Amino acid sequence: METFKDKFIASVEDWKSFFKVLFNIVLVALVSIAFWFFPLSLLVAPFYSITSDEVKNITQYKKLSGKTTVYSVRNGINDLLDEGLVTNFTGVNLYIDNKYYEQVGQIEMYRIAVNTLENNLARNRGTGGANKYLVKARSNIYADYTLPIFTSYTTRLKQTVSNIDSYVMQLQKDKNVGMNKKEAVFIINSDNLAEVLDKLKQQLQTNTMVKSSFFTDDDKFYQLKGNLIAVSKFLQGIDYDFKDKMKDKSSYVENFVPLLELVNEAISQNHIVILETFGHVSKLEKQANIIAQKLGELRDKLRNG
Repeated sequence: METFKDKFIASVEDWKSFFKVLFNIVLVALVSIAFWFFPLSLLVAPFYSITSDEVKNITQYKKLSGKTTVYSVRNGINDLLDEGLVTNFTGVNLYIDNKYYEQVGQIEMYRIAVNTLENNLARNRGTGGANKYLVKARSNIYADYTLPIFTSYTTRLKQTVSNIDSYVMQLQKDKNVGMNKKEAVFIINSDNLAEVLDKLKQQLQTNTMVKSSFFTDDDKFYQLKGNLIAVSKFLQGIDYDFKDKMKDKSSYVENFVPLLELVNEAISQNHIVILETFGHVSKLEKQANIIAQKLGELRDKLRNG
């Protein structure tokens, strides 16, 4: 007669077979992980390693006020997607951390830009709320890009781009609608722009104050450089839509044009190896501090000019 033990409790031989299979699975997994980190990811890394030394002119949109500014952000995010995000590309970003920190720097400033779109430039005070698409865009871009599993930051940025597109479509649709009925607005005034510049200034100053060492000097350099790449694109959009407002405040030629030149000059620095011995980090840090100061001067002039 078959007992309970015979039916439900495995024999020693069965347990030996089970642990043998389990050991082989674990061994294959460990070898695969090790093989990915070296040499496969080392071979993949060079294809993602090129950093930027200049910022191309952005596309201008003449038929819809605000679209150039909004799309300077939207297209900047899309540029990150096109070049390939390495933020949570585990393994590869260990070998190309310069590109990693440059992308992180850009993401930081695009987050600020999307935040200012939601809360300053595109908030309809008449109806008392932020645009629903920009609320979603801000939520997506603020997702944690450092998580190696369970999330795809690439997907979240694609959703950010899609939501910004939806906002612009609504902006076009509401172009000739009364303010109290608009679901999407873009407000071109000096006070809103001053708030935007203040937030950019604060983020840049925060990163200049980060202490670095011999092993992290290159991280700080490229994160600041990434900040400035995103700022350059955003400022180009602002240049197109807010030029007349800045001229009214006598701040365009005197403040804005030199500011954008300083940003692009700082971005143009290119070194094979970042060494503070040669002043690479301190020079960029000094330039970033001057840019932050100029942002503050432009902000104040827009508020009080």
